[in-house]
Amino acid sequence: MSTLTDSFPESVTVSGVEYPIHADFHTVLRCFEIQGRKAELSEDDLLFMLRLFYNVKRMTVTEEHIDRMFWFFSCGREKEKKKFPRKIAGINDKQPFDFEEDADLIYAGFMQQYGIDLQESSMHWWKFMILLENLGNGTRLQKVMEYRTIDTGNKNLSKTEQEFYRAMQRYYGLEPKLPPMSEKERLIEEALIHGGDVSKLL
Repeated sequence: MSTLTDSFPESVTVSGVEYPIHADFHTVLRCFEIQGRKAELSEDDLLFMLRLFYNVKRMTVTEEHIDRMFWFFSCGREKEKKKFPRKIAGINDKQPFDFEEDADLIYAGFMQQYGIDLQESSMHWWKFMILLENLGNGTRLQKVMEYRTIDTGNKNLSKTEQEFYRAMQRYYGLEPKLPPMSEKERLIEEALIHGGDVSKLL
C-alpha cells in the first residue's frame, strides 16, 4: 500500500468476507490498554478487543479475525527484513515511548506541530501513527525519546555527555510494567509481610 495513492482501510477481509472496523486511533489505544493489563490475554480480553475493533453486531470469531486485527494494529507493515544499524546510529534497543506514560507528550506534540487536538479528532489509526513517528525535534516527546534511546556507551560522546544521558535515562526511563497481582498473590504477599503461614496458600 502507498500512503500517497491508496486510502487507509476502513475494513478488513477475512476468508473472502469484508468486515467493517472501527479504524480510529481511540479504539486501537483502548485495545492496547487491555493488552497491557496482563502478561497474557485471556479469552474474555481477546473477545472484548474483537468487539471493540469489528464494527459488526454478530460474527463467528476465527483465528483469521484475530490475525487481521493485529495486522491492522501494525499498520499493515511486514516485519523488517533489513536490520537497522543501531550501533552505528548511536542508539540502543530500549523502548522509545509508551502510549499511556507519554499520553500528555503525544497530545502536546500533535498540537504543537500539526495543530491537531486529539481530544477532538477521530483520526484513522494508520494516519495517527505516521504523524506520531514523524514528530519533529522541536517537540518534547522527541527529546525524551532521544534521551531514552541514545547509546550512552557511544565513543563519540564525551564523558560529560555520557553522564548527562545516563541521568536523563534514569529520569525518563520506562519502567517495565508488571501485571496486577491476583487475589492469591496478594494474600501470599500479605502473609509474608506479616509473618503468616503461606503453606495453605500455595
